[in-house]
Amino acid sequence: MLVRPINNIDDLAPFQARWDELAGGCPFRCWTWLTTWWKHYGTGRSLNVLLVFDDDNSSCSADVSCRNQSLPAEQLVAILPLYIDHSHTQGSVMRLLGDGEVCSEHLDLLCVPSELDEASQALAEYLVAHADDWDALKLTALAEGTRNLDSLLVAMTMAGCEFNRTDGVNCWSIPLPATWEEFLAMQSKSHRKQLRQLKSRVLESPRAAAYEVSDFREFDVAWEILIDLHQRRRLSLGEPGCFASPQWANFHREVALEFLNQDRLRLSVVELDGEPIAAEYHLAGNDAIYAYQGGIDPERRDDEPGQLSMILCIERAIAAGCTRFELLRGDEPYKAHWRAEATSTIDIEVIAPRTLAKLRHYSWNGLRRAGRLVRQFTNLLS
Repeated sequence: MLVRPINNIDDLAPFQARWDELAGGCPFRCWTWLTTWWKHYGTGRSLNVLLVFDDDNSSCSADVSCRNQSLPAEQLVAILPLYIDHSHTQGSVMRLLGDGEVCSEHLDLLCVPSELDEASQALAEYLVAHADDWDALKLTALAEGTRNLDSLLVAMTMAGCEFNRTDGVNCWSIPLPATWEEFLAMQSKSHRKQLRQLKSRVLESPRAAAYEVSDFREFDVAWEILIDLHQRRRLSLGEPGCFASPQWANFHREVALEFLNQDRLRLSVVELDGEPIAAEYHLAGNDAIYAYQGGIDPERRDDEPGQLSMILCIERAIAAGCTRFELLRGDEPYKAHWRAEATSTIDIEVIAPRTLAKLRHYSWNGLRRAGRLVRQFTNLLS
């Protein structure tokens, strides 16, 4: 195995198709999502994507001139898509592309399954050999039992790294049967009755209309409806709303247009009495729909816009042959009500195997604990 670091996004272009093969159909791990994320969130950060090649010439890994030669994409067996954040307090912290406020789900080490153990070992050896370049590796919201990253963490532990884990929020997914009637049978008796009534009384009446964006002419109108409904709903709850962040909004508009071009965008609008009352921004994977963001008219809550929109989106997913409807992270009560299943997530921090990195880690954690104690004490006095 030969590990090559890539520090310039343009140098990854020859591996775009292979990257998407290794991403396994998950939109958050694909080339479009992660490279667009880097375009919008990479300023002030250092790219550090590690490519692992199955190199037949074992002497090549030790030869500098050979390292500079291009390797064919078909020999690429694993990708660890990292970047480095630099700070005075925590030093150089490696993270996965796509993390932060975008809340990318299911991020992972991308790898050919049969090569996982060898690739993990090669990556662990490389990271330990270059431990002077980083202080910590922080991985957030990993689904419990993420096999690829689990293999890498085991290899890094065996190579002398320490790591800490903390529990995160749950990630929710609805397993989809083959038909809508089978899906209704999964629901509680009262919810099943409610869904049938909403479908017959509202969605099948002349009052209701719904559409899913299929071309670029429809996109702009639907996108503005989504922003308006989302922001109005969040503001009614005393929150700023996601689109209040220009960086977030610009990233999503660009990536949504890219996904529309690839037939992976599911942007839909529900109208009632001629007015939009709900909009959904979803992403399509190989066998799943990922319900990323949405909005409802806060003044039409009595009409249950969220329920109406959910019915239509799940019906479309079943009709498309999807086996999962992903509701992603967060423990909102409606998820369990729709018979979604929870998977726990964890946050991992790996400390580089050198003294200064360990001192940084313990000092930073000590400061955070002291800060929490001060806040708790202040709350007691207030």
